Amino acid sequence: TKIETVEEDDKVPETTVTVEEVPYEEEKPEEIQELPEEVRVVESISEDGKPKKKKIRTRGIKKVKGDKQEVTKIETVEEDDKVPETTVTVEEVPYEEEKPEEIQELPEEVRVVESISKDGKPKKKKIRTRVIKKVKGDKQEVTKIETVEEDDKPSETTVTVEEVPYEEEKPEEIQELPEE
Repeated sequence: TKIETVEEDDKVPETTVTVEEVPYEEEKPEEIQELPEEVRVVESISEDGKPKKKKIRTRGIKKVKGDKQEVTKIETVEEDDKVPETTVTVEEVPYEEEKPEEIQELPEEVRVVESISKDGKPKKKKIRTRVIKKVKGDKQEVTKIETVEEDDKPSETTVTVEEVPYEEEKPEEIQELPEE
């Protein structure tokens, strides 16, 4: 129903009522998700040898309506002695419902290797291993953090990240046989 009233000087107000029948579509409410602000600072040296600082602030807003997703990216660049410059980009993409990330951190594993060096002294090497599994959709990201601590040496940490197809782990099947 649309009610429109037109008022003109020296005339009686004129009201028009229009009733229109349309097929009913249930509207899903808009789903708005504001992503956390990300701040990057880039420091460089100008041609005249002075240090320069550039601060880049990025904010994202995801708006879901029906089967479409609108992603708004707001980027502000602040440089020394310059007016901040803001760029807004809006991108509309088909909406795919995101499954929340599933993160599993396995207990830390510690191995100690003891050996005798060439000069007959005992040597100790401690290896700590942490594994973090992240599942997103049909992919699994496995992060392995390994720290090696040796006597008289600085500890050395290696991080490896591997992406593999995700296969849901089936629980172990245990069958207890009757006592004989």
